[in-house]
Amino acid sequence: MTTRPIAALVDLLLPRTCGGCAGTAGPPGSGGWCPACAEATGGPHVVRVPGVGRVAAAGRYRGPLRRAVVVHKERGRRDLGPDLAALLVPVVAAVLPPQADPDRLWLVPAPSRPRAARARGGDHVVALCRALEGRLAAAGLPARTAPVLALSSRARDSVGLGTAARAANLTAAMHLAGPRRSGGPAQLPPADEPVLLVDDVVTTGATLRVCRAVLEGSGVDVAGAVVLADATTSTGSRPARPREM
Repeated sequence: MTTRPIAALVDLLLPRTCGGCAGTAGPPGSGGWCPACAEATGGPHVVRVPGVGRVAAAGRYRGPLRRAVVVHKERGRRDLGPDLAALLVPVVAAVLPPQADPDRLWLVPAPSRPRAARARGGDHVVALCRALEGRLAAAGLPARTAPVLALSSRARDSVGLGTAARAANLTAAMHLAGPRRSGGPAQLPPADEPVLLVDDVVTTGATLRVCRAVLEGSGVDVAGAVVLADATTSTGSRPARPREM
């Protein structure tokens, strides 16, 4: 038996600790995020990211949300995916333009470096988008995930890079995803349907800007972006007003 089935069995039998505060999240099978941490995120709020369109986050990159993002991404706590996705539902509502058709929404995940994705057992942002699909459907907002962006192996880890260096690194490595094992390339969203970029953290905005540039260079209009956590240094973030869903 591999470690993943063993971990799934443990999840069913033992209470999970909260990914945000390390307290007990609930009974077995209840997820990995306690109500107190869910209420402490403070979002959704608009994040000023020039060149991307409307961007909103579930909260600032600190406290319980920061810890949850880190353990979800780096420590294999994929049980947090549905709970983190739930935080993004009002964020999506805050970003969608009033004129957008809510029945034709596409989610495009910001890609991970290939080596990092392999080390984590898969692309965590793609998994987050899949979980978000279910949460949005339950809220009456159907969405489809389109993992159409990829990074080449030349992409460097962005930790420690400044804004210009991040942008240069990503511009050289970002491209449309090639054929998948299932048969062909991922389907590009149609030009007339709303597209939102999805990422876990926004720091300088370089990733979102390069993602948008590649998509729009292929004829895809990007309405904006949603992220779990805002790690920008701007003090201009403000509460967002969600649209009716």
